[in-house]
Amino acid sequence: MPSAVRPVAPVPLFERLEDDAPFSADEPSVQRLLTPDALRDSVRAELVRLLNTRRGKTPAAARRPLDVLLYGLPDWSASHAARAADRATLERDIVEAVTAFEPRLGAPHAQIEPDPDVPWRLRLRITGHLATADGRWPVSYVAQLADGQPVGVVDERIA
Repeated sequence: MPSAVRPVAPVPLFERLEDDAPFSADEPSVQRLLTPDALRDSVRAELVRLLNTRRGKTPAAARRPLDVLLYGLPDWSASHAARAADRATLERDIVEAVTAFEPRLGAPHAQIEPDPDVPWRLRLRITGHLATADGRWPVSYVAQLADGQPVGVVDERIA
């Protein structure tokens, strides 16, 4: 992995447009490049937004590539954690959404397992790699999925 302080990737447009202090007269200089740690955090933040957004249903016959109008995941609240077929469908939906909406995460893979302690909750691990001019390095993000609960994503460091 490259140096933690050397910039390796551009800041996405919408992150440059964010204003954490809209009423402050002292604006910090615009950050145009991300360090490796900031890139990991930026991807994690986008995964949080993506996993917490539900898109409307589209008829199977009208299936089309994902675009901004289909941002997010299909509603999975009717899925059952114990059914492997439901988990496989959700894994495919997550990979499809990550591929479409978070291109900085290359070769995404999603793995979902039921939580042995809480049968209605799922454990999600999204793995892939981040590519920069300095090369590629593996990343892994983990989350708990529970119907009706916001999804928090944690960056699981891979050495």
